[in-house]
Amino acid sequence: MSAPELQIVGAFASPIVTTHLPDADALNGRLKDLFLSREAQGERYRKRDRTPTVQTNIFESEFDLFTWPDAPVQELRRFCLATLGQVVHQLNDFSPAQRQAMDSVRLIVDCWFHITRYGGYIANHTHPMASWSGVYCVAPGHTPPEHPRSGVLRFLDARPYANMYVDPGNVRLKPPFNAGGIEYSLRAGQLVLFPSYLAHEVAPFFGRDERITVAFNCSFGLPPGAKPFGF
Repeated sequence: MSAPELQIVGAFASPIVTTHLPDADALNGRLKDLFLSREAQGERYRKRDRTPTVQTNIFESEFDLFTWPDAPVQELRRFCLATLGQVVHQLNDFSPAQRQAMDSVRLIVDCWFHITRYGGYIANHTHPMASWSGVYCVAPGHTPPEHPRSGVLRFLDARPYANMYVDPGNVRLKPPFNAGGIEYSLRAGQLVLFPSYLAHEVAPFFGRDERITVAFNCSFGLPPGAKPFGF
């Protein structure tokens, strides 16, 4: 008896998109200098409202970064949002009319920077009230050989029962069907985009320098008079 033909469906998949800003060194140098100088000004640029997410030994700015007129910030803004636009168009099943209507959709963005020093980390969290989130790496910081997972960006498995029972029949499932988190040791100039519902965290950073990143959340507001799901 011949083996039956199998149809395997990748159910409940979550996209994580990575890319890299070409020739990022010059921009990253200007961003690093700018962020360190703003940090040195103390409470003027530090986020005033306490964040609900547990974080330690991290300077977090207010969420208005992409409104700053500074040239390096605006250059990064253009790169991040243009890349997000490409992802949205590629992953959504838009009709031609809907694709054209996206030009009039209002993009709502919160953006901030983090400066993380020795021992700093960010606990598991999501980003409510947004559809897409992103992390751009300005400076990954030094990774000590004894701490190879220092400062990794870790996404947690979105399937809460995926590993409720493990035996030889499922212990070595191939990606994307395997259970467990996904980790990124960020590189300078790397951009990671992901759905805002994905739980993620930053592992403790053990470098003696700084780990500097930019994070942002985006939601898309429909133009006046548009139908919620038929724009």
